[in-house]
Amino acid sequence: MARGLPPPLALAYHGVDEVPLRRDPEHLFVRPQDLRRQIAKLREWGYELVSFGDLAQDVRPGRAALTFDDGLVDNLAVLAPLLQEVGAPATVFVVSGWLGEPHPAAPWTRIVTEEELRELRAAGLEIGGHSASHADLSTLAYEGALDELSRGKQELEEVLGEPLEVAAYPYGRADTETARAARDAGFRAACAATARGSWDNPHFLPRQDMGNGCGLFGLRLKRDDRYEPLMRHLPARAARRVGRHVGAAFR
Repeated sequence: MARGLPPPLALAYHGVDEVPLRRDPEHLFVRPQDLRRQIAKLREWGYELVSFGDLAQDVRPGRAALTFDDGLVDNLAVLAPLLQEVGAPATVFVVSGWLGEPHPAAPWTRIVTEEELRELRAAGLEIGGHSASHADLSTLAYEGALDELSRGKQELEEVLGEPLEVAAYPYGRADTETARAARDAGFRAACAATARGSWDNPHFLPRQDMGNGCGLFGLRLKRDDRYEPLMRHLPARAARRVGRHVGAAFR
């Protein structure tokens, strides 16, 4: 970490609301008070908070971006005022074909409407593309990924009346052809999730997932890119421990 600064970091959230874990099996929502604590901790570590577009343009230690996928309506009702209060920027990646519709994984809430999307932009949040239909682009050939990204970009640009420069891949998944499609769709940068990607590739930049219940210790592991490697090893270790106990019981 150059000059004692923490490594570059992009965090991937979805909704900001008080949603109990039993109602949120996909861990899509973060509590407002938890987000506040996480922002404070990032600053305590020495981070300058910037939009994802700014981070992609100048990737270096000490810079971090908060990003929010899908375009949930709480991003306008809860997130935008919270960010204004603490003086932090953020980027919202929106699925163009979901505008005004219930969220498939959280049907009690919905995605912003066209007017609300304009309000979100007016509140100072950067808007990025998240495809037209939230298809898993890594399963599509180049032409299919290009169509999803291009349509999503064009539809949001028509609503906002300004160009979109950045994108996030649905489910955080992409391959070489997906990244090429993002570039050819006109995005200058795009990001994955679950720590996939590389800071050396502007169309496959990494993000760390921030889900419901993620605490400051988890944030520290994600900051240092240790969370996903740890999770890959823990199930195997747990299975070994269970196997040993079961085996011992039958001796």
